[in-house]
Amino acid sequence: MKRRLLGGLAGAVALAAASQGHALTIVGTFDSTVTGAANAAQIEAAINSAMQFYDNTFTNPVTVAIKFKLGGGLGGSTTSLYGDTYANYTGALALDALANPQNTVLQTAVANLPFGNVKPDIAATSADFRALGYSGAPGAVDGTFDGVITLNASIMNFTDTVDPSLYPANPVIQHEIDEVLGVGGPGSLVNQPFGPLYMGAEDLYRYSGAHTASFTTDPNATSYFSYDGGVTNIRGFNQGPNGDYADWVTNCGGPQFVQDWQGCPGKPQIGLDLTSPEVLALQAIGYNIGVPEPSAWALMITGLGLMGAALRRRRALVAV
Repeated sequence: MKRRLLGGLAGAVALAAASQGHALTIVGTFDSTVTGAANAAQIEAAINSAMQFYDNTFTNPVTVAIKFKLGGGLGGSTTSLYGDTYANYTGALALDALANPQNTVLQTAVANLPFGNVKPDIAATSADFRALGYSGAPGAVDGTFDGVITLNASIMNFTDTVDPSLYPANPVIQHEIDEVLGVGGPGSLVNQPFGPLYMGAEDLYRYSGAHTASFTTDPNATSYFSYDGGVTNIRGFNQGPNGDYADWVTNCGGPQFVQDWQGCPGKPQIGLDLTSPEVLALQAIGYNIGVPEPSAWALMITGLGLMGAALRRRRALVAV
């Protein structure tokens, strides 16, 4: 996955009445490599099905633009990253929690922020910043997209029949969509060359024990996602250098999760549901489930400046 750090967010904070009846909308655009494929209808149907989960689940009134194309590897994504101070970003999380009391994951996460990692600045995707109410965080990949996702359809299985030589399509697609939204991939900057200043949005919830934060590339270290201050180990983070540090550990012989850092062929199709660790992580960085109270207030933060940097990472394949 390639990540581009584009903006420094700062500026005025305003409160506006929360809009009702709106939800997260992912707008997918198909590159000519998709529309020109022999099985284009099958690929497009799988992408649309994968996107539908997010549209039907999250209520943040934002639109996320993603371009899909075909290429090598298994799956990869390019996303737009912006930066803001730790105080501003966590303040936005707190205001989002105030406006959305039904998001109990975020309520708990905000209450336990003092036990997590603290760095001067947070880098997160354009989609996540807008979900938190920031204005001026446009997608900047290929012009206007929040992310560009590359899929290798030649080794992906688009049916419900298990094929030992192919990778199930739905978890690959949702894996990359998660990264554009802000978890997995760009969710951690543990191993990135931004010096001691920046960490990713998911690094707020990276623990090795109860009230013991973890921010290390040591492959022998314990590191897991927890939104209650490390008390509950939701899912272990990858600690190896070959994968994204914000993806989960992988056990191809055991249960599979969408955000596992490696793909495993010959597995049945899986997808996200409301109990998935990926959905809990999305809630912890500001994506809401359920409708807020009519009197709730939503956050709007303005101000942007460009910075510029690029990182590349792709999901790994496992052959069995």
